[in-house]
Amino acid sequence: PQHNGNFYTLHIRRGDFQFKWVKHEASKILTNLRFPNGTSIIPRGSLVYIATDDPDGECRGCLVERKSCTTYEKGKKPVGCPEDPSWQAFLDFGWTLRFLRDYLKEAPNGSALKAVNPNALGMVECLVCSRGVVFAGTYMSTFTGYIHRVRGYHGLGEDTYYHSSGHVFMLQDRHPGGHGWTREFRTGWTDDGGGLI
Repeated sequence: PQHNGNFYTLHIRRGDFQFKWVKHEASKILTNLRFPNGTSIIPRGSLVYIATDDPDGECRGCLVERKSCTTYEKGKKPVGCPEDPSWQAFLDFGWTLRFLRDYLKEAPNGSALKAVNPNALGMVECLVCSRGVVFAGTYMSTFTGYIHRVRGYHGLGEDTYYHSSGHVFMLQDRHPGGHGWTREFRTGWTDDGGGLI
């Protein structure tokens, strides 16, 4: 198979998320997700699962100042309303994209996903994101924080990033600090000597 079972994961929060400055368009996320040497954190041609409240890439539910982003004129959109809300930049980079709906739609009759209570689908997405080779989430999102913790339990916590400007490598900081409610720290899944629990 083309991807050899490897996949990468993103959590991209949009909608009514109160922290407008972390809602980016796909091209900005691609720019942000680079190591200092310029290499992409998620390689070109990867299979990428995106957990999002905007699978259509239209920012239909995005709000700024209690107004829908669709009401703002193109070129004059405020922070929090991506100029190009589509996922096209990811596709242009060669990523194969998958969303939860792809598996709900393609699931054959009797599939386990068809039987899952819709209220539990967020936890399904959390588990999928926790197993990607690399995960990049939204800064200030508690859902991203929980995915980071579960990745830590799997021994994958060090391969977790934010896709938000200025915060990409923050999760590699091994020392707890700051407000803490939006993220997890290594101490949640390591013993006093730094070994996995």
